[in-house]
Amino acid sequence: MGVRSSSSPYSPSSKEMYQKSNSSSSTLVGSFIKTLRTGSSKQQQQQNPGAQDGNIEAMRKSQTYLRRSTSHGHAVSGIHISPLRSSSTGKCSGKEKHHHGKSDKYFTDLDEDWSAVIEDYNSPIPVISNGGMELKPPVKVSSKAEGSQSPSSSTNYPTLPNLTRALSADLKSQYEKENERNVQELNSLMHRIAKFDAILNPSNSPQINLNDLRKLSWNGIPAIHRPQVWKLLIGYLPANTKRQHSLLQRKRLEYRDGVQLVFSKEHTRDIPTWHQIEIDIPRTNPQIPLYQFPLVQESLQRILYLWAIRHPASGYVQGINDLVTPFFQTFLTEYLPAAQKEDVCRLNPREYLTEAQLQDVEADSFWCLTKLLEQITDNYIHGQPGILKQVKNLGQLVKRIDSDLYDHFSHENVEFIQFAFRWMNCLLMREFQMDMVIRMWDTYLSETSLETSSSKADNVSISSSSNSTSHSTPLDSPRKVQSSTGLRANSAGSTLSRQTSLSEFHVFVCAAFLVKWSEKLISMDFQGIITFLQNPPTKAWKEADIELLLSEAFIWQSLYKDASSHWR
Repeated sequence: MGVRSSSSPYSPSSKEMYQKSNSSSSTLVGSFIKTLRTGSSKQQQQQNPGAQDGNIEAMRKSQTYLRRSTSHGHAVSGIHISPLRSSSTGKCSGKEKHHHGKSDKYFTDLDEDWSAVIEDYNSPIPVISNGGMELKPPVKVSSKAEGSQSPSSSTNYPTLPNLTRALSADLKSQYEKENERNVQELNSLMHRIAKFDAILNPSNSPQINLNDLRKLSWNGIPAIHRPQVWKLLIGYLPANTKRQHSLLQRKRLEYRDGVQLVFSKEHTRDIPTWHQIEIDIPRTNPQIPLYQFPLVQESLQRILYLWAIRHPASGYVQGINDLVTPFFQTFLTEYLPAAQKEDVCRLNPREYLTEAQLQDVEADSFWCLTKLLEQITDNYIHGQPGILKQVKNLGQLVKRIDSDLYDHFSHENVEFIQFAFRWMNCLLMREFQMDMVIRMWDTYLSETSLETSSSKADNVSISSSSNSTSHSTPLDSPRKVQSSTGLRANSAGSTLSRQTSLSEFHVFVCAAFLVKWSEKLISMDFQGIITFLQNPPTKAWKEADIELLLSEAFIWQSLYKDASSHWR
């Protein structure tokens, strides 16, 4: 191995070649040349003792390439000068050896990187490891020409998802079906509105056919017609359109006079009743913003207190405060445009009502509440016998509809009064959202309307029945209604078909509601059953769910209404 010397002058041509080639060199190639140079000098000393140094031989070879390139007119920077090829290309001429024998024997600085361009790209790259030689597998590098010919052959890009025509067609079909469904619903709503318009505004006669109105209202009433239809179905408005305006004025004036009287200094206020109403009003529908406005709370207080003073037999009972809210909220929509009717539960009535209009809403709510409570008076008198009877009938009905559920309640010592008392007292109002309660009351008022449905009643002329309309509304005599529309069927020779009372139909609705959760309830213990029935999962219910519940109740009613044995 050659000994390094501190002074080793280079020939001008060799130095120039070294500097130019070194500007385009790489550190990795330079390190490789150093390693290979050391091993090559050892082999040459053993095979050819006359050779001075393998590195000098490489310099001579590089100088030869430089001379050839210069003679042909090529630039120095473009020449492939590689000392690696010295061992394979053979020995240089004696003249070249003699020219560089003394000046190129040793290098000044062995740390300088040699510049070389590796012609064979597939040759292994040596790596210095602990002073030895280690070869890595060859790395194949494609040339620029090959890359330009097939640019995508060496590069694999991820395939993008292709939106097929079938998928686009499915999406289009889905949107079309949704739009078609919306159009059908809109057409159905417009068709129903047109039907209600035809009934409420008869062209040939001032008399409204309440029987047709009942049948049409059973499946729901449009919001635009609901205030007027409710007043007709419950018996507050007469069927004769010519008498409606005068009756409304008289009833509203009567309410104002009553409020003025009971809130005057001449009247001695019933402190216990007023105190109980003051407690219950803030707790009425706390989740609805409408009932948190002071104006609305004051209106409800006046309605409830006036009703309690005018009905001393029962007085005010907790639960009546819930029953007035569907009427009050529905009659407020009468003064709202169609686009804002659904927002009635969030709007302050002070923003769109005058003082006179608010008094009209209070009056209409008061009289409709009075008509409703006349049908279920036994629920609110002393001892509340009407509720106790309904709870007992519910237990007997469930025993025949779902005996497994009834037996499970008996095994867990669950009494129907423990959960069904509130159902009867508040008409399931605390089990559903207000919108669903209003929809359910569309069917309640149409099902329990006291209009007869027999063929003879339909054939009665309007002229002869105009005076009997008020007499054929048994809401004016509630106790007579309850006795005539009780659970026992009328005689076979009766010309009028028996109508269902509100308390009776409500029992069937409660039975259908209870049986709906039968599978869940059977798997629960006493505590789980009571907790579940006090807070049933009905917040997400839609009108379709309410309509299904009412339809099931109607089926049970059709099967058991006239079967008196199942109530025993």
